[in-house]
Amino acid sequence: MVPRPSYENLTVEVADALAVHYRRWIGERPADDIYAYVVYATAPVTALSVSVLTEQGLKRVASDYKTRLGCEEPLEELERDLRWSVADTPYCGEFQETFQSLNARLWSMTAYVHSLEVDDPAFSTHIETLYLILVFALKRFRRTELRGAARPMLYVDFGDMSEEERLWFIERCNDADVVQAYLSSLPPED
Repeated sequence: MVPRPSYENLTVEVADALAVHYRRWIGERPADDIYAYVVYATAPVTALSVSVLTEQGLKRVASDYKTRLGCEEPLEELERDLRWSVADTPYCGEFQETFQSLNARLWSMTAYVHSLEVDDPAFSTHIETLYLILVFALKRFRRTELRGAARPMLYVDFGDMSEEERLWFIERCNDADVVQAYLSSLPPED
């Protein structure tokens, strides 16, 4: 049996890596208006990167989709549809080297995960522990790095996840007014 991994100081390690990434990102693009700072993770949390969502990046991608791909949707509709697409921002996965040692630690937990059956309670406990670590790390990151009125929304995204799963992270990482603004910004369901 593979021993259970240690989660000791993992919250601090994640928050510190996010802080280093954020400072570097802001240093290179101080004029961009960030509306969301997203931990973009692989399932089952074996690696992390960041996807930074900005108004400028959103406009650039929507315009590119309109011209290069010939999308017939009006530009405003494309922007609304792409607003929360973490993989479509031009700032997805930048400065990945910031997470190298953290990702090595997360990857080292893979042997433990693979030793478990999906219906094993230890599997659920491991995943839930990592999810809570990410939430607490984002809250710590908010307290230490994001001061002032214009703070971006924070959450964790796994790419292929349900809206309910995404909302679970959004609700735990942000104030109620930010959650409500997010919900209001979603395109209407067809």
